[in-house]
Parts: sequence; C-alpha cells; structure tokens
Amino acid sequence: MPDLSVSESQLEALESIRAELESAYVGEYGTMRMTDTVQYLLDTYTPPDAAEGQRSPADIEGLTALDGVGEATAEALAIAGFRTVEDVASSNPRSLTELKGIGEEQAVDIVAAATEAIATTETERVAEKEMKNETADEASGSKTTEPRDGDSPESTLQQAMNLLDAHDDRWREADGDEPYEVDLPDGSTEAVRTKDDIKRLIFKHWR
Repeated sequence: MPDLSVSESQLEALESIRAELESAYVGEYGTMRMTDTVQYLLDTYTPPDAAEGQRSPADIEGLTALDGVGEATAEALAIAGFRTVEDVASSNPRSLTELKGIGEEQAVDIVAAATEAIATTETERVAEKEMKNETADEASGSKTTEPRDGDSPESTLQQAMNLLDAHDDRWREADGDEPYEVDLPDGSTEAVRTKDDIKRLIFKHWR
C-alpha cells in the first residue's frame, strides 16, 4: 500500500479530528484509527462542483428519520460504512452491534425500520404510478384492468412490506401471559408481548 506524506501541521489537524470523532462516537473504551478518520473525511466530502441538490455520500438526514436512530447513531453508522437507508436495510443486524451503543435488539429494530422505510417508499411510488395511469385512462376513455409492467414491488420489498403476513405460519396469538408466540428454528416457541417483538424474532432467525 502506498505511503502518504503529510506535514506536521496536517498531522496535528488530523489527530485533532480523530480525537473529536473518537470522543463523540466511540467512547473511552474504544479507539478510532487514523485510517478511520481519513475514511470519514472522504465519506462526508462533497465536491465543489457537485450538482445542486445532489445527495452527499452520507445521508444523515435519511438515517435519522429511522426509528431508534439519532444524529450520533447516524454519524456512527456513516463512519462504519452504512451511509444510506438502503445500506442499513441490506445489512445483517449483527454488523450493527459492533458499533458503540447499539445492542442486538436495537440493531434488529433499526434494520427492520430501514427495510420498512424502503418498502413504504416503493409502495408510494407504485400507488402514485397507478393513480397517474388511471387518470390518463379515464381522460382517454380507455381504462383497462390489465396489470402494467413494473406496477408491483420486487419480491424482497413485498416481504418487507408485509413482514408479519409473509411469516404468518411462524407466529400466532397465544392464551398465556404474553399475547403472541413465535416458532423458532430449533423447534421451540418464544412468547412475546408486541408485534414489534415478532418482527424482531423474524429478522433474527428467518431473514
């Protein structure tokens, strides 16, 4: 790997940035390498001639729109390479638990929220397209009920959008202390309190 020469003042500036990022996103029991600092600066850099309105490499605003993700968590996700909602949705929840302050349950919730956000966006896009097509058909007097190419979300988004329905054979209402129960891969059953708990288990064991 080629070496990069920097001046003494540049090295001091980088060290200052590294210390600030480490304090904000890693904590006293972790460390942030200089290479992580350089990667963060590259990820958050916006070229001067970037087109107006072009999204920066790290979509912090999009990440903070997810349930359970504040600004600090969004910044930590971006530093770790999860720069967009799509990056988070396609990740394994276990990879998020490597970040400071994100436990297993929160990681599953964040990935589920990202997946549902993408599904919602796709559903809205399809609904808008259908509405435009229906309006055009009514105006031309040639309304048709035939399906159009591209009207349906991809199968992966359908599963995300209807997560509970897609796995309705693995959970049910229960008569015990908890209102629901979920079948696990080892053949056992776990009782849970909410449908969010059901989603969490589905993501953990069946995704």
